[in-house]
Amino acid sequence: MTSFQSLFLLSWLIGSVFGFQSLLPHSKKISCGQSTSTTKLSEIQGDPLRDATGIRPSLHPTTINAISNALKARAMKKEGAHFQASDTVEPLEVAVTAGLFASEAVALRQKSSEGDGMTLAPEEEQTIAGRVVGVVMRFDTLESLLHEKVSNVGWIAKYDEWATFGTLKDESEEGAVDNRIKDDPLFCVSRAECLLALFLDTVEAPTMAKVGQTVPDQSKIDFLDADRIEVLVSSDN
Repeated sequence: MTSFQSLFLLSWLIGSVFGFQSLLPHSKKISCGQSTSTTKLSEIQGDPLRDATGIRPSLHPTTINAISNALKARAMKKEGAHFQASDTVEPLEVAVTAGLFASEAVALRQKSSEGDGMTLAPEEEQTIAGRVVGVVMRFDTLESLLHEKVSNVGWIAKYDEWATFGTLKDESEEGAVDNRIKDDPLFCVSRAECLLALFLDTVEAPTMAKVGQTVPDQSKIDFLDADRIEVLVSSDN
């Protein structure tokens, strides 16, 4: 990583991780005794015409891509990447790992949009970063919730639709999920989509409502088909 990338990552981690701290697991909140004011990810302002019309590009593809990459890196046991806090791994190390995937995804998204006027505004970048960090730091909790919800719906087992949700019928075997993620890109993306949906529905949306704040897309879950929404998402979203 270059020194510029390190400074960039540090700057938005301070803003995004601490700014979205209420979205992180309560047992893994980060505290360093410093200000929690939000720091902008970049000075990119987005396209003025799109801003004027109120029509903005979806944040979900970039977010899902980053979560998918994190799932693949975990499955491949990428050296230096941390996905679970423990006695030897600090929560901030997990946040930094998640931040790397978020920053790479945002950078690619911005580069691809330079010529079409669809660049992300700073608050949109921060929203993506907060979601990626929030999901990755909650992998265990969200994956357990996903499997629980899917297992409680009869037609999924009857028609063997586990992969539609990025899950296995039995995820207790060590390495089974990781092997499927490595071998099946669609399975990985489906899992990332469902984990993001659960995060938005059970963490982000209620937390934002509680503190009286909003995010650019109002935490809308519009990237799942009707069947998956019915299984995973509360009726309020």
